[in-house]
Amino acid sequence: MATSSLSAPLRTPKYICDACRTNVRSLRRPAVDTYRTFSTASSSNGKIPTRPIPFPYRRDRFIISPVHNENARGRFEKRQYSITSSSSQAASSGCASLPHRRLISLSGPDTVKFLQGLITNNVDSSRQSPFYAAFLDARGRVLWDVFVWVWPKLLEGKEHWACYIEVDESEMESLRKHLKRHKLRSKVQIEEVEPDQMRVWAAWGSEVEHANTGNVITAMSDPRAPDMHRYLVSPDVATIIEGVEPVDIQEYHLQRYRNGIPEGPQEIPRESALPMECNIDLWHGIDFKKGCYVGQELTIRTKHTGIVRKRVLPINIEKPAAFAALPDHGTDIKQLDEDGKTKRGRATGKFIAGIGQVGLAMCRLENMTSMKISAEGGTWKPEMEFGCETGEGVVKVKPILHDWFVQRERELWEKNKNRPGL
Repeated sequence: MATSSLSAPLRTPKYICDACRTNVRSLRRPAVDTYRTFSTASSSNGKIPTRPIPFPYRRDRFIISPVHNENARGRFEKRQYSITSSSSQAASSGCASLPHRRLISLSGPDTVKFLQGLITNNVDSSRQSPFYAAFLDARGRVLWDVFVWVWPKLLEGKEHWACYIEVDESEMESLRKHLKRHKLRSKVQIEEVEPDQMRVWAAWGSEVEHANTGNVITAMSDPRAPDMHRYLVSPDVATIIEGVEPVDIQEYHLQRYRNGIPEGPQEIPRESALPMECNIDLWHGIDFKKGCYVGQELTIRTKHTGIVRKRVLPINIEKPAAFAALPDHGTDIKQLDEDGKTKRGRATGKFIAGIGQVGLAMCRLENMTSMKISAEGGTWKPEMEFGCETGEGVVKVKPILHDWFVQRERELWEKNKNRPGL
């Protein structure tokens, strides 16, 4: 069974030349031109100018998204799994088919160069193991979170490097058009992979070691959390673990939520979310040493001169009654007073999604957790409680910090935290 390597070959850091920056801007989507762009030029306060981007919100379990989507503009998209449920205990071990994830095939002489200029991770012709990455827009905001599938047998007998890109099914057509828009004269073939050709599966827990390699085309260790694995399998496969029945897909989403993993456009709002705030850097999805790619300017600047104050974290949800509904997507999370009511003032986070008593939230780390992100520190105290206002009362939420999450964040960002002027 193939296993991905989270390390990449050492490369010499490269600067962003003016010519590359001009090319990146020339490839910008027309819809983005109306937004304020980022610049490396100095400003009065020395910071990159931004404007707030609203979260999508949810009413009656329908997502109304402000992001641009030429195929779904003005359309209501129903969440199939982020619903109120009496069950919040994810199966400790199991496997599930992921029909909401689809594949796009890339092949041809220019595949490496073409993909290298579009995604956050490094693409190298010698790379023969799958990896995690993201597509960004020219402002450095996430378009799609993806897995790039490549393995030795795929490349065997081929003259050129090739891969499959895994993306959320609802965004497959948009990604395909994005790739074709940037293709220009590159010698790259872009093809959709039908579900009857190949499917994506996931497995987690102790049962992973019993996976039937005969049913698996290739596999990878999911870099987003310990004990999670991902597979490409033939469409007629009933299970990837001998003698173990696949669980409902909701168990997969529960497993993600327990580990603080957002996925897809409902949880990583397209053209709104920043890659570091969605933990893509902690999941080895960003190579900060690679050359120019769309969206690199803000990403590399944040890495070298800034800190990440907000991140998606797993949360425990305490509802006033078993039948109470979850907060809407994007609902403000605020500190609670002694009476259990939300205090006035600035929100400490945003609710993203949940199932039962498990969920995801965008949290201001120094306001909601014990993590110290900057030299001045934050306002968090052990006795603090947080919650969201709903029509049925206040829903309490409590952020969860996994040890492995804190360790990853410290290893990647510790050297920036005590630097003067940050």
